[in-house]
Amino acid sequence: MSLILWSHPYSAYGQKALVALYELGLPFEPRLVDFADESVMAEFRALSPFARMPVLIDTAADRTIHESSIVIEYLDRLAGGGRLIPNDSEAALEARWVDRIIDTYVGGPMNRIIFHRLGRAGPPPPEAVMALDETEIATAWDLLERRLGDGRTWGAGDSFTLADCAAAPILTYARRLVPFGDRPRLKAWQGRLMARPSFRQALEDAAPFGDLMPAPPAVD
Repeated sequence: MSLILWSHPYSAYGQKALVALYELGLPFEPRLVDFADESVMAEFRALSPFARMPVLIDTAADRTIHESSIVIEYLDRLAGGGRLIPNDSEAALEARWVDRIIDTYVGGPMNRIIFHRLGRAGPPPPEAVMALDETEIATAWDLLERRLGDGRTWGAGDSFTLADCAAAPILTYARRLVPFGDRPRLKAWQGRLMARPSFRQALEDAAPFGDLMPAPPAVD
């Protein structure tokens, strides 16, 4: 087996890569990033200087790929291309745009909120600073709700793409911090993502680790 994925099943960005692997049907070996195991972490840091997940190793090509979006681009090309990164240049641009909005303006503030709640980022900042992260996520919700107004089925159009690989875990977890509220198109999209077999498999992989999200399930 030439593909090795270093990640943790409960990592949103790791799940993003897992969804792509399951969508493309590519066999791989999972390697658990265990922060409590110093020997494992020493090996992981040698591969990922910033200790960020996921990291993809392609032993057949002697390649190490960092950053979830780039991992997915690499996997799509490895699988023949044109599935998660559309062949049409405009469609590909839209998929990348939605992916960047989700990663930057939802995933980024989501992780800052989580790390502070778990005590992994030092003392919590003032409430006004925390509110800025929540506002950023809500602004992204509004932007995505408007973008979905053209009747598209998935994040970037009628095909499941990179945008949906990003959205499946990040929307699911961030929604627990900043509810969707009155955004019906966003809710419907996230419902379709929850039903997607590739994401359901990623959630099953995470199930043995319990619920590590420091917020109750969304009820909006």
